[in-house]
Amino acid sequence: MSATDIIRRHGGWIEKSARSGYAARGVVFLIIGCFAFKASYSTGRTMGSKDTVQFVFGSFGGIALLVGLVLALAAFAAWRLLQAVRDVDGHGTSAKGMAVRAGLTGSAVSYAALAVFAGTLAIGVGSSGGGAKEALAKAFEAGWGEALTWLACALLVAVGIAHLFKGGTAGFEKFLSVPAESRNWLIPVCQFGLIARGLTFLLLAYLIATGVASLEDNQTPGLATALEAMSGWRFGWAFLAATGLGLIAFGIYAFAEARYRRIEVR
Repeated sequence: MSATDIIRRHGGWIEKSARSGYAARGVVFLIIGCFAFKASYSTGRTMGSKDTVQFVFGSFGGIALLVGLVLALAAFAAWRLLQAVRDVDGHGTSAKGMAVRAGLTGSAVSYAALAVFAGTLAIGVGSSGGGAKEALAKAFEAGWGEALTWLACALLVAVGIAHLFKGGTAGFEKFLSVPAESRNWLIPVCQFGLIARGLTFLLLAYLIATGVASLEDNQTPGLATALEAMSGWRFGWAFLAATGLGLIAFGIYAFAEARYRRIEVR
């Protein structure tokens, strides 16, 4: 039996797994956004993806919910990889299509790493991403530090611009089957969320390019790094509040994908 036959035979399970993954993504960004918004008017701290997983583990019933989150994130990573390798969304092999598929591969790696992190919490091992940090440290020792820094910046800028374009043009609509009664409010919310997420990518690229954040740091820079930097700006509370609301909107966008996305397994 070929890989295509296997995928088609189990298409129902693949679709359910993908939708659960989109929902898990929504939970993560909803919590990140809420904490970012709260930090804009109080002394609360901002959070990144790993902080959010730890928060879920510590606050909402522990191991059972965390195992569910691990499975959903792993399913989402697998779906992203399937999107990239099998091109289930029909992006093609043009320069633009291959760039989109490369971004999907990067997303698969990112969510797989988050699933592994959550899994280590679930089994009580605990992890700080030591393997990735050791690999980065060795790369810097070998003289690849500057090249890696600029590569990371270029990737973040590309992904950020892609999010801005996708949000600004509502290019995601072609993949969604949103009921007519929900379109007037849901589509603008999704656009706002994508634009906010895109701006955080661009900010993180700027922080790394200017040396404010470094790949050599003990804490590898991520979304929390960008949010913390934003809070230190003049009128940073306003930017942080707007970004927090934007990330909540991005979480809603993920929930919309979980509910309304057209998932064609082929």
